[in-house]
Amino acid sequence: IVAVTFFAATAYADVRIGLSGAYSMFTSDGTETVKSSGTTNSKSHDEDVVVPSIFVEADLANGMALGIDFIPAEAELGSATNARTDTDTDDATDTAGDNKVSAELSSHVTFYVTYPIRGNSYLKGGVAIASIDTTETLATGSSYKNEDVTGVMIGAGYNRDTSNGTFFRSELTYTDYDSVNFKGSLDADSVRNEIDADIDVLALRFSVGKAF
Repeated sequence: IVAVTFFAATAYADVRIGLSGAYSMFTSDGTETVKSSGTTNSKSHDEDVVVPSIFVEADLANGMALGIDFIPAEAELGSATNARTDTDTDDATDTAGDNKVSAELSSHVTFYVTYPIRGNSYLKGGVAIASIDTTETLATGSSYKNEDVTGVMIGAGYNRDTSNGTFFRSELTYTDYDSVNFKGSLDADSVRNEIDADIDVLALRFSVGKAF
């Protein structure tokens, strides 16, 4: 619905296209519920990356703008490797070895609205949609499916226009993604691990673009 509204608005408004680079600080909190035993393990991980994006936006009434921001790259949320010792001797399907895991945020799209406040400053709010891609090589042979996630973004920024239609921006945004649940594959005993994760992102973004 937001995308249809945006493209309809561009037929009657000025359009701006730009490129952004965001220094993004990801905070990921996860809790694993271990199969069979039901014990839980919690872990937090921080990851700082520079994320590029492309955005298109259209002017609305009262200086507001409606936009779409797309990240054409994947952002790594974290990775780890650990060695596992098999202590569950009554279950032949459990094996010792190295476990390698990682997760990436991909196909990230944000629909947003900006609202002017004082001078060239503005407030920004929107909804982010993305996929969390998991890649793992586990000694137990388990695997996790990718999951989609939605987040709410808020922020503020400063915009400077030039006489030839070029503009420059700097902004600070915070995105709080919904909690997501990853279910591992079933083992021979028809049980599996589960991971509940929560992701937040604080981003400092610099943009340059052109108005048409």
